[in-house]
Amino acid sequence: MTVIQIKHIEDCFDGSSVKELLLSEAISSDLIHALGKTGDLQYFPHFARPFFKIRLHKKLDVKGIEGNDTLRIRLKAPIEVNLKNFIDSLTQLSQ
Repeated sequence: MTVIQIKHIEDCFDGSSVKELLLSEAISSDLIHALGKTGDLQYFPHFARPFFKIRLHKKLDVKGIEGNDTLRIRLKAPIEVNLKNFIDSLTQLSQ
């Protein structure tokens, strides 16, 4: 899985930044659980649109819907470093 596009959504007062990542394929349950091992996972598979949220060690928050090809990510400083690290881990987990 690769990130096709990164869209800046907003900057927050606390210095964090929200971005939307367009992925090369849909988010699977397996990917959600693999990402969840790296942080605190909240997963609601029984929702009509299965929602998940993952907090990764106070560096970022990820949320999305299983089956979609986009993720919302809220990054804390250093934003570019945390974004690169997340994209690298996403690529490794999906191989």
